Amino acid sequence: MRCERVVYPGHCVAISCPRLYAHEHDGTRWIGCIDAVFTCEVDVDALLALEDAHLGFGALRAEGRPRPQCKAAIDRTFPQRDSGGCTEPAFRTSYPDAPQGREPLRTRDG
Repeated sequence: MRCERVVYPGHCVAISCPRLYAHEHDGTRWIGCIDAVFTCEVDVDALLALEDAHLGFGALRAEGRPRPQCKAAIDRTFPQRDSGGCTEPAFRTSYPDAPQGREPLRTRDG
């Protein structure tokens, strides 16, 4: 089972995270993370529309170490193909200093 750490940029907007930056390009507002917890930029209007419709924007792969205020999880890459725990050898030790109260090996599904 392959797993990835993910973060939820909708939560970053909801808590007005001070580590977000924003800019406008060609009439579209974009947000990103100063700390590179997620490295892509997100169309903030699309994100808000999905959050407002209660569909949720969803998660992005965590490229950097999530900060304590980040809503983060461990997500199984292909849950329909595999069963069991995360099998990447380095995965269990690559984030040993998880913020207190956040278990780094807990998956979104349990």
